[in-house]
Amino acid sequence: MVMHKSESRQWLIWILAITLVSRLLVLIFFSDTLSFRASGYDAYATHVLQQSVYTQHSDGVPDSDLPPLYPLLLAGLYSLFGHKVIPVSVFQIALDLLTALLMYLIGKRVADAKVGLLAAMFYGIYPYLLYQNVSVNDTAVFIFLLTVSIFLTYKTRDSLHPAYAAAVGATVGLAALTKPFIMLLLPFSGFWWIKEIGFRNGIKFTLLSSLILLTVLAPWVTRNLLLHKQWVFISTNGGSNLHQGNNSCVVDYLRHGWDAQWVNCLKKLPDGLNEVEADQWHRQQAIAYLLNHPAQWPRLFGMKFLVLWNPAITPSAVPPGAQLADNTVLQYQSGVFQFARVVHIFYFTPLLILGVGGLILASRRKLCIGPPVILILLTTAVYVLFHPSTRYRSPLDPFVFIFSAYAVTQLKSLRIRQPNSLLEYSPEKNRNAKQISFPETARFEDQTP
Repeated sequence: MVMHKSESRQWLIWILAITLVSRLLVLIFFSDTLSFRASGYDAYATHVLQQSVYTQHSDGVPDSDLPPLYPLLLAGLYSLFGHKVIPVSVFQIALDLLTALLMYLIGKRVADAKVGLLAAMFYGIYPYLLYQNVSVNDTAVFIFLLTVSIFLTYKTRDSLHPAYAAAVGATVGLAALTKPFIMLLLPFSGFWWIKEIGFRNGIKFTLLSSLILLTVLAPWVTRNLLLHKQWVFISTNGGSNLHQGNNSCVVDYLRHGWDAQWVNCLKKLPDGLNEVEADQWHRQQAIAYLLNHPAQWPRLFGMKFLVLWNPAITPSAVPPGAQLADNTVLQYQSGVFQFARVVHIFYFTPLLILGVGGLILASRRKLCIGPPVILILLTTAVYVLFHPSTRYRSPLDPFVFIFSAYAVTQLKSLRIRQPNSLLEYSPEKNRNAKQISFPETARFEDQTP
């Protein structure tokens, strides 16, 4: 049954209202747990305002450890509303509403309006992101940019208009200033365009979007080149993240539910290295470990994959003796947050199972699922190579929910119906069945004279 536009519009309004109210309730009841210290972005934003320097250090020495988009966004919000958490949360709630709307449009493009509405609803009340996306971190912004880029990728394919391809490049460029690896999405999207709309158009749109992406990145890359006097693309934390995820003890840490960033088996960083040299040293250590221990690859990458797609929230505990800058992270071990972990398992597990089933069904039925599948596979590969956590995977969850929604809409058609009365008997469906005849007096017409 096809849903009318007016009906789907009404449902969408209700879903957006629920998305808004649920986040406002989290903001009201958990505002005391929101902390600037829970991430490193606040230090950058504060120093940008106070010293006009992009740095995490109080001495004002500039650095490039974290990508710049989210800290600069925070700085803009601080300049308008002061150094307060609530305006940041409200801004990110607004982005979440737009994301829910985009999830509806993407789900509708993949299948139909029902799938879009369910995907938007699954996203709107997803417990993990209810809290995560009102906190001071880049998750809400990154998810929004991903949904915009996937939506525009479809629009480019459907309209063949270069403006949409240019917008894809701009959006992926902004997303790369949040998570640099995501710029790899563009060439894979280009291959998908070539497959869908032909070589000439596909190449044209890929080159155009790549040019716009490089234009977006150029100011920051130039700043890094002038600052470090050598090539630094976006940030200098890639080497340390790679090293934290590829060493002799990370598997045991992940198996205990501990975060890879707390591993204690890494060699001490040599003295006298600058920021870029330290990044290169960490990368070399990680690559050396992988090259020298190929027999460990199945165990290492297998564990990281299982942790990344674990239905439970990871990390789940803090290792004994962990060196903590402050005790902010310990609040996640409180009773309220432990209860939230249980809620997450009961919410996410069935949707993950449905998502896998929906993906298989959609693939078999030749639905146009390329962009979200590319994003899921690319991001999974990156975090299996580096190191995993629920927060790193969570930007993929809305796209998993599209396939969960599709599976839900197909459950009725997949159900095997058993005849339960003679009235449901159909001789045409069983040629070997004996025909049943009724006497004239047993006809169903009204026999009243």
